[in-house]
Amino acid sequence: MFGLSGPTFLGIVLSLAASAQEGEAVRDVTRQKAIRYLDLTDEQVAAGMLDSGIKEAEVEKRPYREYVAECVDLLMQHGTDRYGRIHTPMLVNILDVRTRECPELPDIARWPWRGDNRTCFWKPRGADLFIDQSTIEVMYLLSQLTGRDAYKQFADRYLRYAMNLTDEKGFFWWGWHRFYDVFDDVKCFSHGKNHEIHINRPRWEEMWKIDELAVKKEIELIWQWHVIDKKTGEFNRHGNGQQGCDFAMSGGEFVYAFSFLYGKTRDETYLKAAKLVADYHWRNRNPRTSLVPNRPNAGTDRFDGSHFDTSISGLLGYYLLKSYELLGVQEFRDQALSYLRAYAKYGYDAQTGKFWGSLRLDGTPVPGPRLSEGYAQYEPRGHIDLWEPYQLGYEYPIYTAQAYAYAYQLTGQKDMLAAARKWADCIRSSPPTTGCNKNAYYKWYAEHFAPLGTFAGMYGRSISFFVHMYALTGDDLYLRDARRFANQAISKLYYQGLFRGHPAKPYYCAVDGVGFLLYGLLQLDRVLACPDSLRQAKAIPLGPEPATITFDNW
Repeated sequence: MFGLSGPTFLGIVLSLAASAQEGEAVRDVTRQKAIRYLDLTDEQVAAGMLDSGIKEAEVEKRPYREYVAECVDLLMQHGTDRYGRIHTPMLVNILDVRTRECPELPDIARWPWRGDNRTCFWKPRGADLFIDQSTIEVMYLLSQLTGRDAYKQFADRYLRYAMNLTDEKGFFWWGWHRFYDVFDDVKCFSHGKNHEIHINRPRWEEMWKIDELAVKKEIELIWQWHVIDKKTGEFNRHGNGQQGCDFAMSGGEFVYAFSFLYGKTRDETYLKAAKLVADYHWRNRNPRTSLVPNRPNAGTDRFDGSHFDTSISGLLGYYLLKSYELLGVQEFRDQALSYLRAYAKYGYDAQTGKFWGSLRLDGTPVPGPRLSEGYAQYEPRGHIDLWEPYQLGYEYPIYTAQAYAYAYQLTGQKDMLAAARKWADCIRSSPPTTGCNKNAYYKWYAEHFAPLGTFAGMYGRSISFFVHMYALTGDDLYLRDARRFANQAISKLYYQGLFRGHPAKPYYCAVDGVGFLLYGLLQLDRVLACPDSLRQAKAIPLGPEPATITFDNW
């Protein structure tokens, strides 16, 4: 199931061959190995060789915002659904940066492997509003920054069209089980067609401006179909009305959605719903440690039913804080701080300066090595793997680092800043090119892809984290970190105006988090425009008053 296809191995070879450090003789040897190993033609090998043409030291010859605007301009020009019989204003998930076309049969679009070959995860031939949420926000920000209304008009058209794509219940046709096939003009799904929202933050505010009733209906349906027990708050990440996966990351999304709708309507029903779902995990905490299981209804026989991981700190913790920022509800603040304090206390290994990936609820870490088969292989045993490739697993270290910085901004609690500093030290000492865990189920990725760098989204979120740390502390070291990560990301991912999802890919790929990278680069650009005024700021001046860009990059 998890083996690499021929084209995937080719992706490794091509990226290595494109390295500026390799001489022609080494390139030729690499090419010949690929041809012998895969029985590929020389033309097939040469066709995928990509090079950004920009060294890290040269990146800042242009402002970061120019890279962002250039990529968005090309997405608006070439990245829309112009395939099949029906053309739509939605962006495609995958775009070949060489041809600027969405590949009709993108077998190689899965490289490098992200941990699961489910079609609904990598969305070939597809479009999905959910994974474009951050890109949509960047468009609105660019419109404010540049005065060009074309960005806003594009985003408005996209939202208006995609919010009208719904299922039989009325849910938006988006999320990790679904996409829209732009070639056949049909709604597609795999592994069930369940409605889901987790990890990415829906831009409810932007969507509300387009269609209030559609957003209200979407959130009401979450209450109807995802919250399966209206007395206990038990929920299911799948919107099917049945008991199922009560992952913390989905629960956080629901708390935030209900909080948003309460803020708009002042209907107490939604505030009660938000508190009920938040309390569901809270009631399952260990009273001594305040650690909670990721999936309470999984039972203690499964690791996620009896262990704490960084999807709780980085996702549930964040959405509780976001809901607190929206409404000022003290319970949300207190619960988030409790989870973050518990992980800072039990999850940090002072001897190594690293964090543990999985904790028992009594506070003891689960040591390595990691397993290589069965569902337990997904448990992040041992120390956290900063750059692991699976976007839907149990490790969210960069998110967690961001959550500590965000918690300090909102609450002023000094222990949150202390934990954020530890995360900064950890990330600084192990940048993406140091690779990831080679003794995990993604061993092939770790050996061949990870040394090349990481995914666009991980670069973007790291940039945002260091930018935020600079604003919180005024320490220039964090600003240098942000620039270092930004320059590496651009040098490795930029290609003739577009950003690829990974250094080993010839594709722009929204699932790989290019939108997060665009957002992080725009944040950094605006900070560099007025660095001295950013210390202790709650947001970054975008340019024309009173527009700002937040430190949020979820």
